[in-house]
Amino acid sequence: MRTIMLAAMLVGQAGGADAPLKPVRSWNMEYADSMCVAARAYGDPAAPITIAFKPTPFGDVLQGVVLGTKKQLGRQARVKIDLLVSGRELGEQQSGTRVHFPNEDRAAITFYFSREAFESLVGASTFTVRAAGSPTISVALSMGKPVLAALRTCETDLLQHFGYDPVKIAAIAKRAEGANAAQWITNDDYPTSALNGNRQGVSFIGWTVSPSGRISDCRVLRSSGTPDLDKAACEAIQKRGRYRPALDAAGNPVESYSTRNVRWLLPD
Repeated sequence: MRTIMLAAMLVGQAGGADAPLKPVRSWNMEYADSMCVAARAYGDPAAPITIAFKPTPFGDVLQGVVLGTKKQLGRQARVKIDLLVSGRELGEQQSGTRVHFPNEDRAAITFYFSREAFESLVGASTFTVRAAGSPTISVALSMGKPVLAALRTCETDLLQHFGYDPVKIAAIAKRAEGANAAQWITNDDYPTSALNGNRQGVSFIGWTVSPSGRISDCRVLRSSGTPDLDKAACEAIQKRGRYRPALDAAGNPVESYSTRNVRWLLPD
């Protein structure tokens, strides 16, 4: 993993008892084996709250994470979450999770939202996460366009690492836009063989979007450990996925790519 410090983004905020938490460090960009993470710490430097955003490369969904102590974030649970940007609601209430790290005093709240919603955070004065059963977390986000640019660079690097054409990646000026990809895979796609074998896991897959918006060349970038689950993920994406194609700088449709983590969970 390598980390880039995004300097010169620390923006001062007025203090006050009810003021959002101020940044205590610059934005960090971490390059992991299959993901990019933009993160920043807020509040007390000795016990900060960290806000992190983790997109899958050129995917349409990002994972948001709030990291803190168990006392700061509350007990483990599935929770309902409201996100607010500069005081306005960012989409509808959603489900999230609050988990405790084993053998340490750390906890995390996780949630998912669209890339479009994430990009709307640029220039926002505050970002607020309200999770049932824990204190409201509000930070002076101070996220500028350099963070988006750094994420784009990270995602491009990862796609090249996975074997995608760097020249074609560089030609993409506007990403392909699709419907809600979460609806492209349903419980009915769970392979019978995996159900009978009590197999579950996460398939990390990538695919090509043609200039006509069709999906092809779905490949497994990191296996779930169960080939039938990986195969089912690609089959569902290729069967149901449709896009408005990506555009180059001249507005012409071009080939592009997308990735997704498909989480297979056995029914309760």
